[in-house]
Amino acid sequence: MTQADYVRIGKEHFIEVILPRIKAISSQVADNILVFVEGSVAYGFCDQNSDVDMDFFIDIDISAELRNQITDIFFGDTYWKELVRVSYEFGGEYWKIKHIINNDMDRFWKEFNPYAVNNLAQAIAVWDPKNLLPKIQERVDFYPEDMKKSIIRGLWVTINDSGVYNFKEALNRNKKSEARIYLYRAIEAMLRLPYILNNLYYPPTKWLSKGLHHLDNDFGILKMLEEIEENNNLLDIYDLFMEVYRNIQQYMNDKNTIEKESVENYPNIFTKPFFIFNTF
Repeated sequence: MTQADYVRIGKEHFIEVILPRIKAISSQVADNILVFVEGSVAYGFCDQNSDVDMDFFIDIDISAELRNQITDIFFGDTYWKELVRVSYEFGGEYWKIKHIINNDMDRFWKEFNPYAVNNLAQAIAVWDPKNLLPKIQERVDFYPEDMKKSIIRGLWVTINDSGVYNFKEALNRNKKSEARIYLYRAIEAMLRLPYILNNLYYPPTKWLSKGLHHLDNDFGILKMLEEIEENNNLLDIYDLFMEVYRNIQQYMNDKNTIEKESVENYPNIFTKPFFIFNTF
């Protein structure tokens, strides 16, 4: 089943099942609601195990009672169409869409969630009577330059502090479980960083490697991942990690992505703005 098939299923389900119920309660809400596909289907990463993940934003002020009635329609049942689960997700404040619509972008970037902004940037509308999604996507096309640098610094701190430094510290103390945690935390950050360096948002962790295939420069990460699959020796994995580390470090120095002193000596980052996102 293709991305287009999944999008069609989501759109048809909303229009045939959900929209009539909304209209029966409030035609005003029906005329002011954005419904969109997000998640793996929107990314184009969907496979035979994918659901159609959908979400919504109501672009008018409504009473708490009416909002509860509307959300009960979305969340009150488990929906299926053509043997595919159609899942209506968070709604509400998770997306911070109201800040975007109001063009309060300073507030948005103070409160944003990296996964949410990636989803918004790649969302596919199935119902958008006010044509809101193009405006949203224009305003969150990519991080502002200062925010981009802050995210790069945060990822570089994680790569260095967890991978280059604390992995070895844990291993020297024969703390193998802790060493694995440090190393794979650093590898997760290492998989995220190429997206930002290629001016793209990074997806959730389970999709990181799949998205790397589409990047202009993966810094050797895909090769590293292939070799890790065949090797459980922590020191060997660390050596593979360090090969990619040096590739990224050289690129960041060549392109002046952040301050050279931060690239060469990561504790310098602690004197500058940096952003670290802990996955939920």
